[in-house]
Amino acid sequence: MSKFSTTLVISFSLHLLAIIVLIVSGKLSNAKPTPEYSNPQPIIEAVVIDRSAYEAQVKKVEDEKRQKRLNEERRVKELERKAAEAEAQKRKAEQQIRDKKKAEQAAAVAREKQKVAKAKAQKLEAERKRKELEKKKKEELAKKAKQKREREEKARKEAERKKREAEEKAKQDAALQEQLQAEQAARQQRRNKQVLTEVQKYQSLIKQTIQRNLIVDDAMKGKSCRLNIRLASNGLVTQVKELSGNAILCRAARAAVFKADTLPVSKEPDVYQKLRDINLTVEPEL
Repeated sequence: MSKFSTTLVISFSLHLLAIIVLIVSGKLSNAKPTPEYSNPQPIIEAVVIDRSAYEAQVKKVEDEKRQKRLNEERRVKELERKAAEAEAQKRKAEQQIRDKKKAEQAAAVAREKQKVAKAKAQKLEAERKRKELEKKKKEELAKKAKQKREREEKARKEAERKKREAEEKAKQDAALQEQLQAEQAARQQRRNKQVLTEVQKYQSLIKQTIQRNLIVDDAMKGKSCRLNIRLASNGLVTQVKELSGNAILCRAARAAVFKADTLPVSKEPDVYQKLRDINLTVEPEL
């Protein structure tokens, strides 16, 4: 029981007690007075007067008690009404509190659901983005792998092409080299023949020069001398050696060479190389 209800019961009990006291007091007032021995006439009159006054007083008291009772009943009803209103307000307030709490709980549940839904949506979005990123990475890797394979295939084909070209070029170069070598060999052979012919020609001219300067006699008939002659590029005799043969003829041949001072040589380098250091056999023409 609430404090307000307890106060209401106590107040009602006190008012009820007061009403009972008033009723008891009224009954006591209705008791007959003790008779007094006096003059009968005045006593009867007094009794009549007192009874009327008494009845009026009783009626007044009863009216007052009735009024008080009515007032008390109205007050009690008012109190009960106020108590009922207070109780209703209390229930309303409690209901409002319950409703508010329920609304707060519902709001909290809704927020939690929204939070869970948001987290789920974020998770799904993150998963979607992750899958999309993985897909993109796979596509990029596949693209790069394809490009790499294409580059490697292109490089392989290019390498094969270059290899074929190099092999073809090597074959062509080899064939050309063989052809050049053959041509060069042929030219060299022709040149060697020419050089040999030129060398023989200049050897013959040198011998003729020596023969013109050679002083001979009958004792040299049938004799020969082998000489080594070294010449400068302009035909200047730089050295003469007696290799073998008749000593008298060799001295005469050596003198004939130095007397000539210069001997015929070719201006062509390859021919000169064959003439710069030559061995000749000198035989007098008798």
